[in-house]
Amino acid sequence: LNVHEPAASSVCELIAEMLQYIIDPGDLLRVEASAMLAGIMLDTKSFALKTGSRTFEAAAYLRRAGADSVEVKRLFQNDMANYIARAELVKRAEFVDGIYAISASDQPVDRAVAAQAADDLMNITGVAGSFVLSPFGGAINISARSLGRVNVQLIMEKLGGGGNRSAAAVQFQQGETLKEAVSKIYAAIDDYFA
Repeated sequence: LNVHEPAASSVCELIAEMLQYIIDPGDLLRVEASAMLAGIMLDTKSFALKTGSRTFEAAAYLRRAGADSVEVKRLFQNDMANYIARAELVKRAEFVDGIYAISASDQPVDRAVAAQAADDLMNITGVAGSFVLSPFGGAINISARSLGRVNVQLIMEKLGGGGNRSAAAVQFQQGETLKEAVSKIYAAIDDYFA
């Protein structure tokens, strides 16, 4: 079976749609329904991006199957150390041209925390694109986010990375300094608008 649906928010949405025609909601385990609802919520940023009526219909099916939205919320909780690290990244952000938030940490940061900080920066009024740079495992990582006004995929591709229009990333090889990575992101942003 090959399913290709560009309008779908996530694989979990597609699977939920298919399951509706195969099994009754009561035949799906509660933990399975909750995991698929978590996948939809993660991919749509809690139903904010790439969300259509079919996304909500799939979520409704999963709720009928016993998906627990409170349990899903618990899955996305962070421990205090990661929360503080994320807040530090947001706090140190610099704003470029009034629409880009760029944060660089000289301390190692878990990639998930950096990605969450990039998401958090998108909650600031006027920010069209966010970029969080941090060392991890001897390399420099950049997590980029957008709400669609800026195509961060194209910016990350200029640096050798990839992703999609609203979420992208790149990892520079070992030996690259944070200062060099910051210079490259500024140049890639300038090139994107040129």
